[in-house]
Amino acid sequence: MNSWDRIKVIEKVSAAADELGASNPQQKRQLIFSCGNAPEREVYFGLMSFFYDSSLQQNDYERQKLAATILLNVAPSSPLGLDGSIYASAQHWNLSVSELPWYWCKVFGREEVVAFLDELIDSCSEAELKRSVETMLFWARRYE
Repeated sequence: MNSWDRIKVIEKVSAAADELGASNPQQKRQLIFSCGNAPEREVYFGLMSFFYDSSLQQNDYERQKLAATILLNVAPSSPLGLDGSIYASAQHWNLSVSELPWYWCKVFGREEVVAFLDELIDSCSEAELKRSVETMLFWARRYE
């Protein structure tokens, strides 16, 4: 176990995404390795912060893409239920980051995620939130 807590996860992912972008293979491998050896709960909340913390939304695509790629690869168990995780992230989630819905599919099961999102769409009254949930469903249906 390493000493990474959620603050360190946020700092490392922010710095890597801001400096090198989300697609630097060496940086991704190193972050996946380090997060894979850190406490699951700290990794989960550190990475999920990029989807619900409004103060982390600068350079949002690169940060979220990197955070979600690490989430998908490390696949920490979710201390939040599927509904809580989706509700927390729907407002700030970048629609192009397919890895977040894929993470949910990996952890909760594709069928459960698709069914939940499909049911949730009808209860979305705000257009932007509905678009976000519809796009999450689009990506979840494409998870293999």
